[in-house]
Amino acid sequence: MTKIADKSIYRKLQQHLDNFPIGFPATKSGVEIEILEFLFDPLQAQIASCLNLAPKRPSKILERFMKRFNIELTENEMSEHLHKMFMNGCLQRSGKEGSWRYSNAMLAIGMFEYHVDHLTPEFVENMNKYFDEAFAEEFHKTAIPQLRTSPHSKALLVEHKIATYDDMRLYVQNVTKPIQVANCICKQGEALIGKPCKQTDDIEVCLMFGSKSYAEREQAREISKDECLAILDRAEKEGMVLQPGNTMEPFCICICCGCCCGVLKAAKQFPNPARLFATNYFVEVDLDGCIGCGICVRRCQMEAIVIENKKAIIDLERCIGCGLCVTTCPTTAMKLIKKEKETIPPKNMAALYMKILKVKFGKRKMMMKMLKLLLG
Repeated sequence: MTKIADKSIYRKLQQHLDNFPIGFPATKSGVEIEILEFLFDPLQAQIASCLNLAPKRPSKILERFMKRFNIELTENEMSEHLHKMFMNGCLQRSGKEGSWRYSNAMLAIGMFEYHVDHLTPEFVENMNKYFDEAFAEEFHKTAIPQLRTSPHSKALLVEHKIATYDDMRLYVQNVTKPIQVANCICKQGEALIGKPCKQTDDIEVCLMFGSKSYAEREQAREISKDECLAILDRAEKEGMVLQPGNTMEPFCICICCGCCCGVLKAAKQFPNPARLFATNYFVEVDLDGCIGCGICVRRCQMEAIVIENKKAIIDLERCIGCGLCVTTCPTTAMKLIKKEKETIPPKNMAALYMKILKVKFGKRKMMMKMLKLLLG
């Protein structure tokens, strides 16, 4: 087998991944290339550049690879490389043993999260640098997020008509898919570079529904509904934001804090972060009932509350309607208000990414992008 020395493949892979709904933009520092070098060896980078969003069999990937690169591989060798790349958290896989299909994963939500329990301080530092330089803007580019903000059930008023995707306790109670929990990549990463979470000591809080890949990589364990509900209760008690996938039936619930979560930290850099979140609620304060105790200030992960003249003042440009300030208000002065215009999530992940591409490129270009991504 030919040894690969040309590192330009990483630039080509970066440009390939940049076509995805959540892209992989270039930076002046080149930190994105360092990230790709951590994720892929040169041969794996060439293989990854032959994949797209539609899952393909190893034989089809090999056919494309052989046409593009002058490197001899057998189908068994290609299958072994693809399996290793999946187990290393660099690809997605579907199907079953004996007929696996592989596809590219985006950086986030994707390859970054798939490296839980396999982080290095250097990789975490590079990811933080990449968020600061380019990826935060890319992640929030269309204001159609991959995650939405779901209020804690205790903050919801009975008179509100509450959809399942806005009440995670209700969703968990009704879900029929297996539930798994894994360590939070953000909390784990920040602790690795000497910045442990200020909200909780528990990092096993990332919930998934019907996922196989984490279990196949031994990165998650299956839990019962009662265990899952207990995690949601603990999240409310410890002041954590619930961020399920932004679809009718979310595939995950991220339990996030303002000190570790890449999504919340990145959003707080923008002047009007609330517009970057899919949320149907905001908070109002009854100033007559407010005693200015400051509990809500400490609970808010978006720095949306200040105390002025012994009263809590809400900055609605920062409030994402998580309800954390409501659940512990000693005088019930805080109330969660439902927005007049409801934000209804897409049906599934495919519809979500189509919507993101449409906003990024326009309808015609979106269709062409999807054809290229699916057909190669």
